[in-house]
Amino acid sequence: MKETKNISRSRAQESSAAIEKMYITMRHLFNRGFYKPMGISGDTLREALLALRPEIYGNIAEEKVELNGLLYVIERLPIGIEECRFINLTSDEGYSKSHFQPIVPPKRRRNCYRIDEEQMNVEITRGRSDIYDILTHLTFIFIESHKIRNRVLLDDAGEVSRDWLKLQQAVSQNKKLSQIEKEKAISHVANILGRTFEEVLDIYDAFGSELSPDRFLHVIFWLGKLAIEEVVDDNKRTITFSPILRERLGHHIHGEIWATNIKEVLKDHRLLDRPIHVISANMHSVMNSIFATTVLKTRFKDKPDFFIYEELSKSGANEVRSQVEAAALKHA
Repeated sequence: MKETKNISRSRAQESSAAIEKMYITMRHLFNRGFYKPMGISGDTLREALLALRPEIYGNIAEEKVELNGLLYVIERLPIGIEECRFINLTSDEGYSKSHFQPIVPPKRRRNCYRIDEEQMNVEITRGRSDIYDILTHLTFIFIESHKIRNRVLLDDAGEVSRDWLKLQQAVSQNKKLSQIEKEKAISHVANILGRTFEEVLDIYDAFGSELSPDRFLHVIFWLGKLAIEEVVDDNKRTITFSPILRERLGHHIHGEIWATNIKEVLKDHRLLDRPIHVISANMHSVMNSIFATTVLKTRFKDKPDFFIYEELSKSGANEVRSQVEAAALKHA
C-alpha cells in the first residue's frame, strides 16, 4: 500500500486561490445587490483577503493596526467614509446636477457624494475592476476597525477603556489641537493601535490636511466607534449596489465600449496582427509618465523619474500637476 504524500501549496498557489475566491465572492455579492462586510455575507471576502495579504495593505494579519496600509487606503477613499454606516456604489446617475458637492479622494479620480450623516455614495465609472478595487479597500478598513474594537471594548455591555474615552474627548473638541493636546492624544491612540508613540507620530501628519490637521484621530475614532456598535448593538455596516449600476454592468456596457474603441484604433493603425503588450494604468499616471519628466526637468534637475512621480502624488502638489496637465492638453 502506497503512502499518501503530504502535499503543501506554495505561497503563489495560495494567492491564486485567494484571488479567485475573492472575485467569485464579489460577483455573487454584486448580483445579490447588498451585503454586510462584517456579517456572515462578508466572511468569505475577509478570509480571502487575509489569505492573500496584499503588500499594499502591509501586515493585515497582525493584531496591531496596520498604519501604512490604512494611509494607502484612506487616500483612495472619500473623506468622511469612515463615519458612514451605509456605502452605496452607483453608476453615473446624475448626482453632478444636484446640490450634493462631489468629494474626490486625493489619489483616486472618482466622484463621491455624502448623502447624509450615515450614507456615502461612490460612483463607479470603470467597470467591475473599480468595484473590486473599492471592495478590497473597504474590507481592509473594516478588518482594521475591529482590531481597534478588540483593544478598547472591555465587555459585551459596551464598557470601553480609558484610552478610548480620552480619544473620544480629543475628537469632540472640533478644533485644531495644541502640540501638548496632540501628543497626549497620540499617547492614548498608540495604546489603542498597539503601536509605539513614535510610529503614530511619524504618520500622523500624513493623514491630515489644512482643513483637518488632526484627521488621523477622527479616522481611528470613527472606525472604532462603528465597529463597537456592530458588536454591542448589532448595527452592521452595509454596502449596496444601485439597481442602475447592476443593470449597466450586467450588460457589460463599459467593457464593450472600451473594447470596441481599442479594436478600432488597432485596426486603423494596422496593429491587429502585431504582438501587443497590454498594461493597466489610470489616466493621470499615463499622463505623468509621458509628460512629467519633460515639463518638470528644470524644477527637479538630476532627480530620477520616480521621485518626480512621488512629488506629483503629494496632496499639496496642485501647481506642478497643473503644469503637466496643461502640457498634456496642448499635445492632445
